[in-house]
Amino acid sequence: MISAVAGRARFADKVALVTGASGGLGALYARTLAAEGARIVAVDCVAAPQATMVAIDAAGGMCLAVAADLTQPDDVAAMSAAALQAFGRIDILVNNAGGGSNGPGTAAGSIRDERAESWDGLMAINLKTAFLCTQAVAETMKRQRYGKIVNVSSRAARINEAGVHQSPAYASAKTAILGLTRYAARELGPYGITVNCLVPSLVLSRPELKSFWNGMGEMARDKYLKSVALNRLPRPEEVASALLFLCSDDSAYVTGVALDVNGGSFMPS
Repeated sequence: MISAVAGRARFADKVALVTGASGGLGALYARTLAAEGARIVAVDCVAAPQATMVAIDAAGGMCLAVAADLTQPDDVAAMSAAALQAFGRIDILVNNAGGGSNGPGTAAGSIRDERAESWDGLMAINLKTAFLCTQAVAETMKRQRYGKIVNVSSRAARINEAGVHQSPAYASAKTAILGLTRYAARELGPYGITVNCLVPSLVLSRPELKSFWNGMGEMARDKYLKSVALNRLPRPEEVASALLFLCSDDSAYVTGVALDVNGGSFMPS
């Protein structure tokens, strides 16, 4: 289902495909790109992100809402085809789909406790989805000689803190996203396609994350914040602003980069 016509702004001529767009940061990414004029393909695995589409529609934007199991190649191919049928091109891909637990043997805090089912599930929803979506849009972007791919990793790929990041599988999948970003940037660069990675820290963008933060206890929260140079958590819009930069032509000569948005909790030399 498609909503109303988009206004003109920085991304007025662009089509942006955003995965994991039902809520949290994914929905914010979609709305923020739409507010800058992009036509949006909002995708989620459980159901088409209707609330995101309605919000974009209410603001005068244009959005196609799609349900797709992004761990399945056929679903990903169908999603890409639906985007092209609706809008004729794909300029931006935001690989935001992912999560910290999935199905049987949900995420545990140690290698000893991690179950194979959890490992496979977390690798699928965090890494395989990004690979399959990149693969699905690459040929279209190569024909266009233009494209912006932004993968979303996590502070878990940078810093290993027991009790903060849930499992070795999640940290491993998000670290692998960094490698996928570099590989795709090198391969797709000659076609005018940039591939970068957004690496946010903990953002209280969904109720379950707020519950997680509150459940850490005061001492654990204080320890976490003391590890952050700015001594606070990010606001969701601060992360979205960094994403906009990577999606825009302001970053035309930036590729293969992991942009850390973590308030100074990780500072690579």
